[in-house]
Amino acid sequence: MKHHKARRTALLALAMAFLVVAWVWDALAAVGRRVVAFIPWKRVKAAFAAMIDRLPAPLVLLVFLVPFLIVEPLLVVATVAIAMGYVFWGVVCWIVLKALAIAVLPAIFDMTRRRLMTMPWFVWAFGKLMAFHDYADRIVAPYKHAAAALLAGWRQRAAALLRRQTPGAAQRAARLAARRRATSSRASASPGE
Repeated sequence: MKHHKARRTALLALAMAFLVVAWVWDALAAVGRRVVAFIPWKRVKAAFAAMIDRLPAPLVLLVFLVPFLIVEPLLVVATVAIAMGYVFWGVVCWIVLKALAIAVLPAIFDMTRRRLMTMPWFVWAFGKLMAFHDYADRIVAPYKHAAAALLAGWRQRAAALLRRQTPGAAQRAARLAARRRATSSRASASPGE
């Protein structure tokens, strides 16, 4: 029984992490579409789309994977920098590289998806990934609904507290603020004495 609980907890944590990454992916893909829409060079966008359409599917896969193939070795370098004592710069580089990869990959996938789906093995892998996404969504759904209900309850309580006009609440707040000012002015005056 204990093994089953540990397995279920680990699976739930994995599903939640997967869904967080999927939500971030979807949001960044939408942002990428908007950013690409702002590029004023219609000919450049048309030329890139035409280039992607002319390339064979394995080369399109390479175009999709290039950011990953560039960022991953640099993440290792950032990790080595952290291990060698350059913690601040290593962490900064690691965060920037990870953010860049997360921001660029969805946009490139969005542009290359149609060509990537011409490869049967990619369609199979993508189908398995989407099946796991749906499974993870089903596992996390009860917890998501419980959290939403809890937040709704907290919002209702906060709204009720704000609506409730307790006599003297303003006076208590004013007294508390005056007490804080008096304490801070006494504290700043005493070192100079």
